Amino acid sequence: MEKIISFDIWDTILKRRCHPEEIKLATARYIFLKYGDKLKDKYNNIYEILQRRDEIEAEECKKNKENAHDDECKIIEVFRILQKEIFKEELSDISKELLREEIEQEKRNIFINPEILPIFEKYKNLKMYCISDFYMDANSLKELLEYVKIPVKIEKIYSSADYLLNKRTGNLYKKAEEEIGVKPENHIHVGDNQYSDIDMAQSLGIETIKTTKTDFDFVPEKGRKFNFNLSCIKREEKTKYDKLFNSGVDLAPLLYFFGYSIVEYAIKNNIPKVYYATREGETFIKIHEIIKENNPFGIEVPECDIIEVSRMATFSASLKEFSIAELLRLWSQYRNQSMKALFKTLAIDIEKYKSYLGKYDLIPEENIIDPWFDIRVQRLCADEEFTSKIQLELDRKRNELLEYFQNKKGIVNDETSMFMVDIGWRGTIQDNLAHIFTNKEIGGYYLALYDYYNLQPKNTYKISYLDDKNIRDNEVASMITLLEWIYNPGTGSTIEYKQGEAIRKAKDEETDIVKEYIKPLQDGMFEGARIINEYMKYHPYEANETKQYVYELIRNTKTNPSKMLIEAYYSMVFNDTFGTAEYVEKDDKLTTMQKLNIFKCRDMLRKEMWKEAFIVHNDIEYMNTLTGAKSLVRKVLGKEK
Repeated sequence: MEKIISFDIWDTILKRRCHPEEIKLATARYIFLKYGDKLKDKYNNIYEILQRRDEIEAEECKKNKENAHDDECKIIEVFRILQKEIFKEELSDISKELLREEIEQEKRNIFINPEILPIFEKYKNLKMYCISDFYMDANSLKELLEYVKIPVKIEKIYSSADYLLNKRTGNLYKKAEEEIGVKPENHIHVGDNQYSDIDMAQSLGIETIKTTKTDFDFVPEKGRKFNFNLSCIKREEKTKYDKLFNSGVDLAPLLYFFGYSIVEYAIKNNIPKVYYATREGETFIKIHEIIKENNPFGIEVPECDIIEVSRMATFSASLKEFSIAELLRLWSQYRNQSMKALFKTLAIDIEKYKSYLGKYDLIPEENIIDPWFDIRVQRLCADEEFTSKIQLELDRKRNELLEYFQNKKGIVNDETSMFMVDIGWRGTIQDNLAHIFTNKEIGGYYLALYDYYNLQPKNTYKISYLDDKNIRDNEVASMITLLEWIYNPGTGSTIEYKQGEAIRKAKDEETDIVKEYIKPLQDGMFEGARIINEYMKYHPYEANETKQYVYELIRNTKTNPSKMLIEAYYSMVFNDTFGTAEYVEKDDKLTTMQKLNIFKCRDMLRKEMWKEAFIVHNDIEYMNTLTGAKSLVRKVLGKEK
């Protein structure tokens, strides 16, 4: 009688890039994302879904064993029971849908075990079979083997799920040999499991070959650690570009996980398209595109697009009229403002209106504290001739904005909802758009949000990724300008709309510095993001699980910034016309004499939001020792808890 050879499948023919339980976890995440609104409260968590599935598998195995089978189960039955238990109400059967998703996740993870190829070659003249203890049937396993294009012909697959018999008892070997018509002495089996594939097979008289088992670290619980390796893409720091690139790699998780959370939210809430607001959105959208191109979610990723907007370009278009009540939306943020700054913010030429200002003794350059209380401003707003002329400008700006949105983005003032992303910090642009597109519900997703100055439009909602108040008010607040600067694409700010086009303005110095400092940082961030995204394909996480990692990264960046990151920070220059009519620029370094003046350094430090950056930038690390000693004394004296 001719010999035959059989193979275990998992860790023998096929290897995975992750722990087997992470395949199941991906299915749990699929349920969480697609059917999250139908889940019972207890199961609004991928780990609870996974745990219940594992329990059902164990229960099914026990039941089958009690019914004269081996302790095996069928995945379809497990899925049918699972959906009955985790959903609030009965749904149509989705067991086949879940099986399909799990097979697809297996495909994303599997590859041919290199160790098996010489064995295939050595025994190529024997008929080959597969004998596997697994909860999927033979057809599913065959699909996976065909997907990786194994270089041999498998006559038949014997899966424990089809027969409810397994190798651990030896019964599946006996069943296969009975059907094939072969005796144990003419049977060779190859596998990785010492007991099932080697010891049990040998006890039956089967010759065996052992392959190497792969061990993965995996703890199926919320908050498990990440294990991606960003150091592998870091450069030897020969140039300034290399140093900036490496600083960008370190910051990659902050950018990537923000983008990951946006996409997860959009999937879970059936948002068809995510609109990213310029400027920073031009950087954020690249993470969305990386995720869409190399999808780690296993479920369709929504479309994305850029909307060219700014506070300045949308504010004047959002005003119903030039009145105290409407302008308070601006003045609540900028209580000290000149007429010149106001007209700059409105993107209206002040020259045509100077006669009206003069009529009420308003000097364009004069800073007015709380303008709404100033009698001159009140009289200006009550001047019907003046306000009617301004109204024509406001109406024109609104119409130009609407033309841009309709012609370029297909967005009109209908009841179709809209979802946008911006960096933060109060969602002013979203508010402006809500005042324009009054029929729409407009959602906004932000890196961080602070308390609102104005009453929120009823047709809006806002979500913040960084929702830890302590992180927001301490670390993020200190580095808020850095967080804007590192995402600057250098394309300038949108200042208005003309003939359906967005008009941009960028200072040459800003563009040049972005190329010199920020572009290398972003190159590092994007390369790091690709590494993390590849990792996330094989290791499912909820977006909420990424926050603690990001919080720690933010803390470390604030307290221990690299010199190159600080150099990039102090190179800063960007347009901040809204409300101030100014460009933001960082100060030059301290002189040698200033550095030696402890009191001067102390006074300047008190004014700095990001004190650690100021110390690194000016090479005055001795201030850390002095401030640390002072803090210790205060604690000893009981003046500081």
